[in-house]
Amino acid sequence: MFFIVLNINKSKIPSIKEFKDFMMKIVIPIALALLLSACSEENKSSSSQVKTAKEPTQKVEVVEKKVQETAVEEAVVEEVETVAKEVEAAAAEVKAAVPARTGQTIFTACSACHGADASKVALGKSQVIKGWDSAKIQNALNGYKDGTYGGAMKGIMKGQVTALSDEEIKAVSEYISKL
Repeated sequence: MFFIVLNINKSKIPSIKEFKDFMMKIVIPIALALLLSACSEENKSSSSQVKTAKEPTQKVEVVEKKVQETAVEEAVVEEVETVAKEVEAAAAEVKAAVPARTGQTIFTACSACHGADASKVALGKSQVIKGWDSAKIQNALNGYKDGTYGGAMKGIMKGQVTALSDEEIKAVSEYISKL
């Protein structure tokens, strides 16, 4: 009976510890149950003996099911990791394929208020930015973006620069400084 129940995985020979554990948990209680049922004055029905004999098989089935579920979970995790890597690679390819916006392209949105050559006082409230060096423009734009710079135009400019990346801020700053 030991080899029938325990030897589910035929490629693995049970260790001595597994054999002892099996004996302690399954065989000895079954043997005691059979012995007690045979020695008792009451004759227990054969169905209780069958029930006792089925319990180890049910436990083995539960363990097998858990092993299968674990294997499925591991396969799903592995598949998710593979798909995530593929998505990252595809995103990198798309990002590389999309042309970067130039400072001149970005400034077209700015020119509506600052003028085509950056010489206008935007909405009659800002400073003329023509002649500013690139570092000063970058500091101002980053300050507008994080809310640490600007007076009356702070709210309007924050909305304009929030979507710009650091590279785009650098590009537009360099473009404006050369006007």
